[in-house]
Amino acid sequence: MLLRPLVKGDRDEFIRVHELNVEHFGRWSPAVPPGQTLDEIFQHELVKAHSGECEGTTLRRIGMLDDGRMAGVFVLSQIFRGPFLSCYAGWRVNLEVCGQGLGTEGVTALLDAAFTPLPVGLGLHRVQANVIPTNAPSLRLAEKCGFRREGLATKYLEIAGEWQDHVMFAKLADEHAIVNQVKN
Repeated sequence: MLLRPLVKGDRDEFIRVHELNVEHFGRWSPAVPPGQTLDEIFQHELVKAHSGECEGTTLRRIGMLDDGRMAGVFVLSQIFRGPFLSCYAGWRVNLEVCGQGLGTEGVTALLDAAFTPLPVGLGLHRVQANVIPTNAPSLRLAEKCGFRREGLATKYLEIAGEWQDHVMFAKLADEHAIVNQVKN
């Protein structure tokens, strides 16, 4: 899988994957504003991908397979500098490839980018991920990638029309370094 920024040429595959996964993504992601088309969402995501990187507040990547299918979307958002040096991680994995390790690959690559020192990486101290407690695949993914459970945020985000609790996970740079040293 190749992780890269979204580009204009990804429009058709982006729309195909989101049409295929409308129910799957809808259970775990904020609702699409009423009346907004997938083409409008793609255009908005394209702008966000590039403006967020220019501002240093977001790192958005799509996972593309050799056969041209999009495996998923992997994001570091709300990147804070100064004494906080933290961000949030999020991901959406295409149902066509769930259970093949591509989510783990994508999130691990995000963490590598987050914790690699500047100027190559983002040089962050902490990455947080929040997962709805009934989202078993994402709970497993967070744990596989070495995130630690830190608590429960009650009614944290409005998802699928109701305020959902979220399990709060976090990982620190020195924890990621230890895992990567063990792998090598």
